[in-house]
Amino acid sequence: MSKLGKDRGASYEREVCKTLSDALGTKVTRVLGQARDGGSDIDLGPFMIECKRRRKIGVYEWMEQAKVSSASTGQMPVVVCRADGKESLAIFRLDDAIKLIQNEL
Repeated sequence: MSKLGKDRGASYEREVCKTLSDALGTKVTRVLGQARDGGSDIDLGPFMIECKRRRKIGVYEWMEQAKVSSASTGQMPVVVCRADGKESLAIFRLDDAIKLIQNEL
């Protein structure tokens, strides 16, 4: 990975830590050396958070569809996806994930 890519990734990890810290009222920090040691980007109670920042990610269209579908019911939009041969993933908006994390801490 290029230095620019590493810097962009670290910047995004700090951004997510600040958002979580502000919302949860507790200091959330990056796990330093995770790339070398093979750990997660952020450890938060029972949650191991991996931060990915890419130029283009296709899940935004799926989340928009879920948001439109849930707008009239007030339910939390969640996207569940799976690639061939891979496990299923649940994707939440960060604001919704913070609500779930607050109930676990």
